[in-house]
Amino acid sequence: MQAVYALEQARASNQQLALDGIADLFQPDLNSMKPQNKPQLEGYRKLAGLLFEEAVKTNQPAQDDDAPASVLKAANDGLLFYRIRAKKDRQHLAQMMIRQVNGIYEDYLRILLLLVELGHAARIDSERQYRDVDETPFPFASTLNDNTVVQALAAHQPLQNEAVRHGVSWADELGFIRKALREVLKTDETYRAYCEQKTHTPDEDQTLIQYVLRTLVFKHEIIRDFLAEIDLSWAENSEVVRGLAIRTLKSATSAGGLKLEPLTDDWEEDERFLTTLFDNFIDNNDDYETMLADQLQNWDVERVAMLDMIILKLAVCELLSFPNIPVKVTINEYIELAKSYSTPKSGKFVNGILDNLSEKLQASGRLRKSGRGLLDNK
Repeated sequence: MQAVYALEQARASNQQLALDGIADLFQPDLNSMKPQNKPQLEGYRKLAGLLFEEAVKTNQPAQDDDAPASVLKAANDGLLFYRIRAKKDRQHLAQMMIRQVNGIYEDYLRILLLLVELGHAARIDSERQYRDVDETPFPFASTLNDNTVVQALAAHQPLQNEAVRHGVSWADELGFIRKALREVLKTDETYRAYCEQKTHTPDEDQTLIQYVLRTLVFKHEIIRDFLAEIDLSWAENSEVVRGLAIRTLKSATSAGGLKLEPLTDDWEEDERFLTTLFDNFIDNNDDYETMLADQLQNWDVERVAMLDMIILKLAVCELLSFPNIPVKVTINEYIELAKSYSTPKSGKFVNGILDNLSEKLQASGRLRKSGRGLLDNK
């Protein structure tokens, strides 16, 4: 959805850049000694702009037997520029989309390493011989570094390997690590009570590390805001990262020992889904728009939120492109997208449009499901 939205914005910008380039071709030449016919130049500019916009709509070269050659050339040069930029934007955003999904896994690794780094910082802090006179006394019977879950993370070679492979490290952020320890952990009563005890049971260690993760790492503004600076999508990604990290920490005290969580059960299949959805949306955009126009006859299409239209077209694309996904699953997913990212009334709007359209597509035989897609998930 975000990639398609960015592509729509880029398309509008590219069209305006092309029009600006056309306009520049028909500006009066102030260095010429010849008289400049400004009304004629302005007329050529307008005609070239109209021919260019028509060519963009039809995806065909500009043609007009009555237009001067310079006007036709300007319109078609603008179209060529627009197509080149559109192709580059499509490739860039497709790659960016995959990188952003992989960024969720990098955030997950970053959170696990943060717990390790906080443990190291806690150990170093407890070993300091000299302290500021105004520093609040703190119990050091034990520290986060003594926590068996943190120790398991620190000793887990697959975590270190994955961090290196993805380029995730806190090496350049030790100042933040010390600040988080000083202003987040050491001011927290639950963590303080843990440090007052010299020994802890495995259950106590698990309870403490889950508390640190859920309450301090994901909710305290100092850590939360810093993570949001590293990843602009943190607010959206954090819930998934939280689930992955919770399961990983729980595995540390299980019979099988600590185990990293995969981003998905089958990333190759999920990546194929993403790229297919993205490509099919772009390639069939006009077709989807025509389908939706019939459903929106009683609506002012120009006033339908741009994001709502993107969500509707993505839903139609998924309905038609993936026979193994049940209709209700698709509709429910896009209703949730609309509720989360668009207007307060968008959920009901998207639900009504997709319900009616899916029934029409099924009746016409265009919407065909197979396998799991035949399930009726009401």
